[in-house]
Amino acid sequence: MKFCTITTTICLFILGGLAPVTSRAQSFHINDFSCTTSPLGVHVDVGGVGNTNLCVTGSATVDLNCACVGGGGNCPADAKKQTTPTTVTTSQTLQPRNGRVNANVSLPISLTDASCTAPQCGSGQTTKLISFVTEDSQPTFTVCIAGAPGPTGECSCDGAAGDLPETINCGPQSSIVFPGKKNSCSSLFP
Repeated sequence: MKFCTITTTICLFILGGLAPVTSRAQSFHINDFSCTTSPLGVHVDVGGVGNTNLCVTGSATVDLNCACVGGGGNCPADAKKQTTPTTVTTSQTLQPRNGRVNANVSLPISLTDASCTAPQCGSGQTTKLISFVTEDSQPTFTVCIAGAPGPTGECSCDGAAGDLPETINCGPQSSIVFPGKKNSCSSLFP
């Protein structure tokens, strides 16, 4: 009987000592999750993650406004122009350093003349990116706990639960890249 009581007491101490360890949950805290000043980006700063990787996904449809520009930097009133909607996405796994993830994530798009595939310009003219604008409240970014990678290695926040995910809308965003002489190009896209 004495042996049974001692054994029970020892087991209770062991289980009591293990209980707090096994019931302790990770305490994520978002220090900063904000849109960056560079277009189509977000800043992520999450602490208390231990060794847990995070996933950041983002997407936007960007309307690229392109036009034919003459050698003097002018867009004629009857200039060829075209708006091309371009959908971009990103999915990045972020690894913590000292229990914290602190990073900037941007959508992979080049907002330069090289992004313009139309219109086809005549002799002495070049196709230039005049401006861009994102649709609605885009871009949208989500940070979550990284699960198993998808078939091509990408992470996903679909179906994520718990302390994270957190979603932010950073738009709409727009910018005039090349206004043209006396705003002759930017005025083509009111």
